[in-house]
This record gives sequence, C-alpha cells and structure tokens, in this order.
Amino acid sequence: MERRYSDLVIEVTRRCNQVCKDFCMRGPQQNLDISYDDIDLFLDLKRNNYKQVSLLFFSGGEPTLNPGAIHYCIDKIIGEKLPIYSVGLFTNGLIYSDSIVEDFNRYNEYFQEYILPEMTKLPAEIVRQSSLKGSFVTFSDDQYHLPISQEVIQLYLENGYGIKFDCTGDHSVEKDNLLKSGYSKQGHELLLEDNCIRMFGDSVIDTIYLTAKGNLSCYGDGSYEFIDSVSKDYPVSRYTLEQFCLANLSASSRDYDDSDRKSFVFFKKR
Repeated sequence: MERRYSDLVIEVTRRCNQVCKDFCMRGPQQNLDISYDDIDLFLDLKRNNYKQVSLLFFSGGEPTLNPGAIHYCIDKIIGEKLPIYSVGLFTNGLIYSDSIVEDFNRYNEYFQEYILPEMTKLPAEIVRQSSLKGSFVTFSDDQYHLPISQEVIQLYLENGYGIKFDCTGDHSVEKDNLLKSGYSKQGHELLLEDNCIRMFGDSVIDTIYLTAKGNLSCYGDGSYEFIDSVSKDYPVSRYTLEQFCLANLSASSRDYDDSDRKSFVFFKKR
C-alpha cells in the first residue's frame, strides 16, 4: 500500500559545537555523520512506496556542522521529484550556513513549482492539516544554549527567500524538571512500550527517525544511548519504512474506524 507519512527525521550528525553541561538531552557528542547510502535507502521512493511526506526534518547534534548531508537530501528531493511537502531543522544559531540557505531556497522553488500543484489534487482535509509548507529554520534560544549570534540570524534573514524562521523561546523549564523535559544527559523518562507506530488507513502519524548509525526508531528524543538501544535491531539496510512500521505497530491502529480517518491524518503524539 502507498502511504502518507507525517514526519521523517534524519540525524545528519552527532557532532556539536556546544557543550551544554548537565543539560544536554543527547549526552556527550559523538564524531559521527550519517552515510549517504543510508539516506538513499531511507528516502528511496520505489523501495518505501510512499505518496506523501508531510515533513522531512534534519536533526543532530548541530545539523549545520554537516551541510553536505542536507545538500545531498535536497538534491535527491528535487532531482527525483520526491513528494516531500516541507523541510526544516533546529540550530543553536552560532553557525551561518550559506549552503543550507541556498538548499532551502532551492527547495522553496521546487515546492512552488511541483508540490503546490500536486497538493491541489489532495482531499481538502489533508491539505488543511499539512500546515508546514516549504522550508523552515528554528533557532534554539532556550536557557540551556549559548546566546544566539545576532549576526548569524541577520545573515539567515537577509539570504533566506521564503524560508520561515522562528525560535524555541522556551525559558519556562525549571531545573528540577530537566529530566522530564528532556534537558539532561539521560534524556526523557521514555518507556520502551511507547516505541510504537500508529497507522490509520494509508496514513502513518508518528515520527520515523533515522539515526546517524543508520538505524530506524520511533524516538528522536532522549540520549544517544537510549536512541541506540531502541533502534539497534532495525537497520535501514534491512527494513523499509513499511516493514519498520508493521514491526512496531501500535495496538490502537487495529481499532481504527474509517469514519474517523480525517481526524487522524497528521495528528502527532509529540
């Protein structure tokens, strides 16, 4: 069956240019970048048989430290006319990447020329719920990161044509709640039984995360140690997106009522 996917995430690197003492949800950085072969397997249209991806997100580490992988993905999307409806990333705002800005600008042109006409063919409810359109960059300006460089932000704003920019702006998390909020070396207090995928009709509404090691996970949160522990048995070289979803199918997917389909299409649990 052809499927629509809500979120696909690629962990392009585990390198980082900050050391957020006591507050990093990932734990110590690692000198590890995603391989292009794993990207090919993850995004291959024929292999994975998808008809829409609402969002492709580039994660880290600090994603701007591996602009080559992002460039490779954008080239693949445009060159193969992949039905990916939005791309984005989070950055700590210390590095301006002209390469990423150029790639996101190119993607916006592709979105206008190819994706928008395709969206007119979709049911109105699906178009309405696909609220993320085009490309976006979000700056992490919470209290656990170094202050964002205003010079860097200005360069992004001046050179990004059609790119949406925003900030996390979360200054509300108290230190006593760091573990539950994810800002700790242990990551979230996540439960292994939550590692599941909900599929309703032709729609997959939970995130599928490709780690820099080339493994698939339902989790993008938590420490690298946690993410690796839940993804080690699902290398992308052995599992298509469909196979991974079926291997981690949520029990709630079996209670699906087709009359409720439109309310499920792009709802996300996180």
